[in-house]
Amino acid sequence: MLLKNHNNTLPLKKSATIALVGPLAKAPIDMMGSWAAAGKPEQSVTLLDGLNAVIGEKGKIIYARGANITNDKAVVDYLNFLNFDAPEVVDDTRPAQVMIDEAVKAAKEADVVVAAVGESRGMSHESSSRTDLNIPQSQRDLIKALKATGKPLVLVLMNGRPLSILEENQQADAILETWFSGTEGGNAIADVLFGDYNPSGKLPITFPRSVGQIPTYYNHLTIGRPFTPGKPGNYTSQYFDDTTGPLFPFGYGLSYTTFSLSDMALSSTTLNKTGKLDASVTVTNTGKVDGETVVQLYIQDVAGSMIRPIKELKNFQKIMLKAGEERTLHFTITEDDLKFYNTQLKYAAEPGEFNVQIGLDSQAVQQQTFELL
Repeated sequence: MLLKNHNNTLPLKKSATIALVGPLAKAPIDMMGSWAAAGKPEQSVTLLDGLNAVIGEKGKIIYARGANITNDKAVVDYLNFLNFDAPEVVDDTRPAQVMIDEAVKAAKEADVVVAAVGESRGMSHESSSRTDLNIPQSQRDLIKALKATGKPLVLVLMNGRPLSILEENQQADAILETWFSGTEGGNAIADVLFGDYNPSGKLPITFPRSVGQIPTYYNHLTIGRPFTPGKPGNYTSQYFDDTTGPLFPFGYGLSYTTFSLSDMALSSTTLNKTGKLDASVTVTNTGKVDGETVVQLYIQDVAGSMIRPIKELKNFQKIMLKAGEERTLHFTITEDDLKFYNTQLKYAAEPGEFNVQIGLDSQAVQQQTFELL
């Protein structure tokens, strides 16, 4: 998933000099992830392998490790305890500052910096919960030093959970979320970084701004005093020390092109229990390259016999549009889309008002209302 792309930092040019840094840039075991089954590290294509395969002799890759996964020995010992055969986390024994200095030198010689950062696979293993969601401090120190060089900075995240990357989002020019992408991960990530594949993925979870927002999810239950952006926050559900709301919402994801949605059209403002309602919207690729996007439909039961979610994803359509192309999408809504298990444990819909929302993520939506008769 492409989470940020300031000033079109991505895709990279194949003729560029690229500084590739970070403890996960050359990490075949971590590339596979925790549930690799019969996966073999020696068959993994690392990010360094993938970039070199694409760039060939047209450009140049300057590699520097830059940091260890973490400088916390207790964490390293735990991660290695998980593997009975051989240590998975092997630290570079050089002083941390020496590794950072090497990475900064590489960055200064490059046109752009790609930093592969995040978690080792054992950090998202079974029985591997964490008390915070920050990228380990050793890597945060590296990112800060790379930012100070003034070179465009691309973060390639490898992780098994949403991370708290508020500061890193401010530092980076582009962010690509790759999770643990498997043995062919290096090739796949390189395809995206160089624009041979236009990213179209959407987040299946919510990225919080900080661990203090946990639990955070798009379909939370309606509350009596919700916070409304732009209105006074007294006595509402808000954070006074940070922006209320996620860093990246459920369903979010960018592309190397842009898309716009027309106003939503409803075929009717009422729906009978045996009828159908059509919600339509026209999608336009307003950018310069072909691309895919996912148009999402959410429904909110405004009031029910028991508390209902603020919204629920009910449908989506993924479409490919050429640059400048537009297409009208239709979503069919029936009574089945409005049902839930009520206080009598019956799966049924209740007459009343419903909001239907259409957008490119769970927050950037337009809304109209209909009534179930």
